[in-house]
Amino acid sequence: MSSEDLRIILEDVKEKFGTVIAAVNMVGEKIDRHAEENKNEFDEVKKEILELRRDLNDHRQNTELHAVRRKTKGI
Repeated sequence: MSSEDLRIILEDVKEKFGTVIAAVNMVGEKIDRHAEENKNEFDEVKKEILELRRDLNDHRQNTELHAVRRKTKGI
């Protein structure tokens, strides 16, 4: 094998490694975007759950107050 053949092979390998590195970087960026989207969605769901919990607690307190009032009135 001549040095010219070796140079051509090494250039081809270098090009292929470059392609693989670019693909790995693209996948990493996609994973980062996906992780950020998941975090945002999780934050939204968490906020909704906290609002529902607050609403449920308010409803429970109002129901308990109403039940106490009924008992004190003798109903």
